Amino acid sequence: MKNSQKRLQKLLKFNDKSYAFDIERICDFVNEKSMVPLKETEILENFDYSAEKDKTLSSRNVRELNSPGNGQESIIYDLLKMFVVQIIVFEGDGDMDAEDLPFGTKLAFNTLLKEGFLIEVNE
Repeated sequence: MKNSQKRLQKLLKFNDKSYAFDIERICDFVNEKSMVPLKETEILENFDYSAEKDKTLSSRNVRELNSPGNGQESIIYDLLKMFVVQIIVFEGDGDMDAEDLPFGTKLAFNTLLKEGFLIEVNE
């Protein structure tokens, strides 16, 4: 029997199916979200004041700023990490039904499954 087949025989079943994390999909998702640049506009204005204290715009500089990341990558990473940990730390054995899971584990499982971060493993 092949090594991969031996490993598949030991998989935990959930609602008669076995799942694994799609590591490539998770990495691609985090990278995709972190590559969206943050675009900001900075406007610097200088004013002159007359003897009568009237304010006059003397110069205006507009500068577009592009940052390589949008600042959301750490939030996305931490959120996915919480979901993954919620599933990993669940202590169940044998075949399980959805009713056997605590709410947090169900939520994490359903979210990861819906977003394609869990894939069904065929035995």
